[in-house]
Amino acid sequence: MKLRKWLLRALFVLILLACIYFLYLLTPVWKPILTSIGKIILPFLLAGLFAYLLHPIINFLQRQGFPRWTSVLLIYVLFFGGGAWLLIEMAPVLVRQYSAFVNELPGWIQTFESGWVSIHRQIDTLPPMIHDQVEEGVVQLEANGEDMLEGVMEQWPAILEGIVMLFLLPFLIFYLLKDLDAFEKAATYVVPERWQANGKKFVQAVDHALGFYIRGQIVVSLCVGALSVSALWIVQLPYPLILGIFMGMTDLIPYVGPYIGAVPAVIVALGVSWQTVLFTIIAITIVQQLESNVLSPYIMGKSAHLHPLLILLALLIGYEFAGFIGLLIAVPLFVIIGEVVRVFRKKEENEEAQ
Repeated sequence: MKLRKWLLRALFVLILLACIYFLYLLTPVWKPILTSIGKIILPFLLAGLFAYLLHPIINFLQRQGFPRWTSVLLIYVLFFGGGAWLLIEMAPVLVRQYSAFVNELPGWIQTFESGWVSIHRQIDTLPPMIHDQVEEGVVQLEANGEDMLEGVMEQWPAILEGIVMLFLLPFLIFYLLKDLDAFEKAATYVVPERWQANGKKFVQAVDHALGFYIRGQIVVSLCVGALSVSALWIVQLPYPLILGIFMGMTDLIPYVGPYIGAVPAVIVALGVSWQTVLFTIIAITIVQQLESNVLSPYIMGKSAHLHPLLILLALLIGYEFAGFIGLLIAVPLFVIIGEVVRVFRKKEENEEAQ
């Protein structure tokens, strides 16, 4: 009996892997369609995420005797009013730093090109075997840098789409928070009655694991962003606000996020001096040590309940299918899949015990 179950599980895994490989082969066909659909539903997904994060606060206010619409309005004014005030205060600095960054970019490129010329001259003095290998590596690095720069310049349409989304989000979030109970009641009509008990247990399990992970990760990222801005300002690196905010955003990506966030800061430091590079690396290292040894253990614990290898696998799959957005949502999706597996295993164990 047990052997049969293991064979069925092995067959299921093989079929699943075959389906994934088949979908991968069809990527050129379905990826453009999925991208278009994603652009449409992304505002609703983000609004749902914000509503999900703010829902516990609404429930708390309701338990204190506030009507739901009053609770929603209060949180809405505090949350978005505070966000708008912060944006208005920060916008002039962000615009000024971004404009200066764009204006100085050609000078940095010229500096880097001069550096490459110097490197190529030094490579020419090496023995032929070493010369060829180093030359190939430098050419590849230069090509990767050009590709990265072109990729950044091509993001303007996405930035405009993001601005439009920012205008839509407050309205979507307001109605989701206001009518969330109505959506929950509607779900009870859609889901068959025999599945509702197990469905509620599953939703509660996912809410416990995923809610704690997402809220904790956002708090940690906000702390890292604030610490990064302060650290880069202390070492007198240009554009500390933009670079620090970017480091906070990329910290949402487990393991590889801090390295991605550090790259622009180090590149900017290279355009100043080697001393600034050293101080920048030290500052980033201190921030990441605080994040790894103080903030994450205290706020997060092991909330994802995933092995590091599974997290890295999730990031690779997420990036392959959805780019930067995939890196952000990969781990939460794997947490949900893990809860699905746990629910089915528990149900199977209960059936065997009976």
